[in-house]
Amino acid sequence: MISLIKLFGIGIFIGIANVVPGVSGGTIAVICNVYDTLITLSSLNLARMKQNWKDILSLGLGIGAGILLFAKVITMLYTAYPAQTSSFFMGIVAGSMPFLFKKVRAGLPTAENGAAVSGWLYGTLGAGAVGLALMLGMFFLQKRGVQTAAVVTVFSSGFAVKLAVLGALAAVAMLIPGISGSFVLLILGVYPTVLQAVADFNIPLLIPIAIGVGAGLVAGARLIAFLLERFPAPMYGFILGLVAGSVVYLYPRVCQPIAMRAVSATVCLIGYAAVSFFSSRDTSVSME
Repeated sequence: MISLIKLFGIGIFIGIANVVPGVSGGTIAVICNVYDTLITLSSLNLARMKQNWKDILSLGLGIGAGILLFAKVITMLYTAYPAQTSSFFMGIVAGSMPFLFKKVRAGLPTAENGAAVSGWLYGTLGAGAVGLALMLGMFFLQKRGVQTAAVVTVFSSGFAVKLAVLGALAAVAMLIPGISGSFVLLILGVYPTVLQAVADFNIPLLIPIAIGVGAGLVAGARLIAFLLERFPAPMYGFILGLVAGSVVYLYPRVCQPIAMRAVSATVCLIGYAAVSFFSSRDTSVSME
């Protein structure tokens, strides 16, 4: 029962992260050691879902609760305390680094053939560099200015199709640790509409969004599961680069009084401690 409650709590944390542009729910899943469970849930692998249905159900319900219940809360926190909220998530990212390094090392082969091992190592380093470059490129795209589109609250068939397609793209991005599905929606100009629809529980708009997100999750999860199984070290190297690059999104670029800097440092340490607590415990579900 305690394990199920913990998975539900982690799910809420993942759901909250998916609401915040620049913060990746996939990152939270990796550092809390439930990424395999998230991929299984998203890919609709019925055999594995039947085997671990209690854990998967707890995680899935937590994610849904985090998205539905905390959309307005996160928006309010970022509006009222942007530097402190960003500092908290920076602590999360910093705390995830040791865990991801372990994942990369565990994925490297230990064969006696030095050339083969070196090839895997260079490939992993290259994948990490690509991940870092991708995040920095997206950051500079954001710095050039992302125009906020008007919030749409009225249903139309054409806009519903657009929401479904863009929701699928954001869902695939959401599964990749380090890339924020919310940020993808922000770039594509529909983030305010989606956030408002979730906060207001606007069913006519939520239906096409849910259809698109569902399709993207299934397709993206199956691809990611295949790549992690075949190329674990390069994939986790790529993920590590993505997560490291996400720091540039979170760094608070505001001038803070000394007292507020102390608060920011404190919440950053709290985020780091929370990740250290979860990542030091094996809460993942065996998918063998």
